[in-house]
Amino acid sequence: MKRALILTVAMVAASAANAAPAYRTVKEAKAALTGAPAERLETCIGKPAALTTQDGQTIAIYSSVQERGADGLTLATPGAADAPKACVFTFTIKDGVITKVDSKNRAGWGGGSITKCADLVKACTNIQK
Repeated sequence: MKRALILTVAMVAASAANAAPAYRTVKEAKAALTGAPAERLETCIGKPAALTTQDGQTIAIYSSVQERGADGLTLATPGAADAPKACVFTFTIKDGVITKVDSKNRAGWGGGSITKCADLVKACTNIQK
């Protein structure tokens, strides 16, 4: 029993250590994109999985399960915004500026799934507003 507990604690610690850089990437991308011009999304992520208008704002949704082009950028992929195990970023855009960035990891935070979130936005971390 004691051995199993030690093994479990070690596995959780290792998982957390691997998740830290990915979590930092997600936070950095959110900060870099909030207040940035909306066209920046197409240059660092690609085409959204879904695009809607609500209350005079544009909502762009990107998903970790979107197909990607040869350049690594996301392609408009039907159904990707609704995928149950995806990491999804929702960008609220008003007057051509990203005003809010939300993310939801539908797969949960275990098993390295945070890396899917980080992979989706990592090219956005080093951009200038």
